[in-house]
Amino acid sequence: MSQWLVIYSFPLSKDLCALAHFIQRYQLPLRIVEEKNRQQIMTFDGNLAEVLKPLLQRWDAGEVDLDRVQLQAAQPNGAPDSAVEVNDPETESAHQPKRNVSSEQAHNQVSVLPSFPLDKTPVSLLLIALCFVGWFLQANNFSSALLIYPDQTGNPLSDSSLAWHLQNGQWWRLLTPAIVHFSLPHALFNALGIWILGRPLEARGGSLMYTLLVLIGAIASNLSQYLWEPRVLFGGMSGVVYGLVGFALVVQRFQPAWRDIPVGIITVALAWLVLCALGVVTFFTGVGVANAAHIGGFVSGLVVALVYCVVGGGGSLFQAEPLPKVHLRLLFLF
Repeated sequence: MSQWLVIYSFPLSKDLCALAHFIQRYQLPLRIVEEKNRQQIMTFDGNLAEVLKPLLQRWDAGEVDLDRVQLQAAQPNGAPDSAVEVNDPETESAHQPKRNVSSEQAHNQVSVLPSFPLDKTPVSLLLIALCFVGWFLQANNFSSALLIYPDQTGNPLSDSSLAWHLQNGQWWRLLTPAIVHFSLPHALFNALGIWILGRPLEARGGSLMYTLLVLIGAIASNLSQYLWEPRVLFGGMSGVVYGLVGFALVVQRFQPAWRDIPVGIITVALAWLVLCALGVVTFFTGVGVANAAHIGGFVSGLVVALVYCVVGGGGSLFQAEPLPKVHLRLLFLF
């Protein structure tokens, strides 16, 4: 598994706004995290870490203005598009060589959400496809075999519709309601959640760990919703998505290398969970929300993440194959 490397650290009192703007301007594969009472600059590219450190040291010493450091296309040795040039107007002179940022492809940049190879996230891609398959089946009245029948009798759990399903060997109904979506926007929303939250977790932890997380989240969310409102038909992968939220919330706290999901996304997801649970969303939209499924999935994600970290997850248990390095090397000639 690729590990995030610490390039340089600053005290908490250091204003890193200029550095953050520099990273954002050129979409550099860097992260700023707060650990051990320090602000740490991290990357997963060892070459980039080695050559960026001198620039950060000079900026920390006040010798470089990052707003005046520029990256632009360069063509050394007549090879077009093979490098990016870094110009520092404060230190360059006519007798000094220009500083180059060379790469195999100059256009290969890293976005705010890291891009993972598709072959590293097959389960996430399958889940995204199932969101739309489930919507298609529901829209064409083919989803009855996937849902848990609502219980209108008020019988004890042992005589409930869920008990009837299980007694007849229909164990898949503990999972499959997560596939069914009652509208296209519902399917799109959950597919986006899987893309943003699921793919980084699967790429970091491996498909085996990720599959277990999804299965546990689906069962926990479906059972929670049925036990809370047994007379209501429900479906959707929101509970699984909130299982991913809970898992990311914990694992990113203990594993700095897993901080691919911006904290803001997790914060928004938790705020949405609270608004739904308070009935605000239903009040303004008139759409019923499976709040018990959300909460059940979220709690399952927290528990799985805690167990995963305790047994050494992120280090040795379910270790993913190394992720590809970003082919970007900064060569500063001072």
